Amino acid sequence: MNHPRQTTYGSDYGPLTEWENGVLLQALQASQGRIGTAVRGLAVEAGYEFVVVHACISADDADTREDIQELVDDLGNAMEPIVDPMPRVELHLQVGDTDPSWSGYQRRRLYLMHWRARGSAPSPS
Repeated sequence: MNHPRQTTYGSDYGPLTEWENGVLLQALQASQGRIGTAVRGLAVEAGYEFVVVHACISADDADTREDIQELVDDLGNAMEPIVDPMPRVELHLQVGDTDPSWSGYQRRRLYLMHWRARGSAPSPS
């Protein structure tokens, strides 16, 4: 027996939310195999004129930096054939923790390392 499916969206759901969801999906695809042990968090800021990938890493090393930059490049390449005009895609990289000082803290989070994987207790909020 088939049951019809119904999806209910909040009152704030609109074209911007659809755009953000689409960009987040593309970023998720681009992140496959690129989130190493030094990556503490990834978030996406999806504006119409620019898309920013906010990455927080525990230590700045060449391999991690290269993986994150490839993620950003792949995101731009994936969007180019389907988005016109193409937004500017850039990276904001921060070494540290995913606390409120991280530029991706208030953005749509794609990945957040669990505090147990860090070997430390969570900071009090």
